[in-house]
Amino acid sequence: MSLREQLRDLLPDFLPVDAANAVKGTDLIKQVRMRLTGDYSDATLRYHFSILCYDPTSPIAKVEQGQGYYLRQTRRQGAVPPALQGWFDRVGDAEAAVWLRFDRVMAIYERVCMARGSYPFVLNGRCSRGPELAGDWEVPDLVVADWDLETESEGEEERGFDRTMMRLRRHLAVPEVGVTGVQVKLSTSLATCRADFFQALSATGWAQRGELVIAESLQDGALVAELRRLGHEFGVGVMTLGLETSRLDGMALPDEIRDLDEGAFEQLTSKLATQWITPSTRRASLDWDVLTRLRGRFPALEEMVEWMGDCVEAERPIWRRVERHSAL
Repeated sequence: MSLREQLRDLLPDFLPVDAANAVKGTDLIKQVRMRLTGDYSDATLRYHFSILCYDPTSPIAKVEQGQGYYLRQTRRQGAVPPALQGWFDRVGDAEAAVWLRFDRVMAIYERVCMARGSYPFVLNGRCSRGPELAGDWEVPDLVVADWDLETESEGEEERGFDRTMMRLRRHLAVPEVGVTGVQVKLSTSLATCRADFFQALSATGWAQRGELVIAESLQDGALVAELRRLGHEFGVGVMTLGLETSRLDGMALPDEIRDLDEGAFEQLTSKLATQWITPSTRRASLDWDVLTRLRGRFPALEEMVEWMGDCVEAERPIWRRVERHSAL
């Protein structure tokens, strides 16, 4: 039984009916942990509490002004939904549902990258900040590192770098890793595609490649033609995952998608129809001046640089997942 299923079953036994008597998260964790099957960190439990709080079918709710959790009552017909908590203090159920779709797409794309031997690093929503659905014009939603030095020796479970090739590349000043900046959108249209495209171009301009990834398949021929024209003109890759957003609502939570074994993930994505509209053009190198300037303004980029350094020091690529619960 998954953690989410266990919590649905257990939480009603520990939650007070009256919001005035709400139980603090620390106390709730202590009570629930005694009956849980599996070893879960406090941060993971807090994350799932917060996720379940904005699921109207779950038993847990969070007080709107203050701290603590209480037992959700069945919503009356026509009643106004409660405000969401955590990152969602100032939004309603509709916006929270869109965010959850977005983060599911991010999780799916991370796993797609891993399947092809690339290593993603999410920037959007890192460093105790809630993710921005609209994205940023200076920093992409995530970067993807392609380590040219990756090798796999017979009998080894973990992939590592070829030390000899690493020393040679450093001596010849040849890059050891290719960095692609990726902007993710759930959908686009003729009315919004130019803004979406130029945001991707702006946010990924310092990387070696820039890509715009759109979750939904594109059926409008004029829309595809416009994106193809822009992609070829500016060298930005444009691809669609062919994933209807209506399917996202019934999927596992983002962190659960990241934890799926290969077989389960293949089943989840079996209906994906990935399509490249234009390939990306690789630039000679990173724009170090721009990256240095942005590092001072965006802590997530500083973490990204440290992550790449850690990969070099460990002599193997590392998937350092974003911890959404760190902001809760």
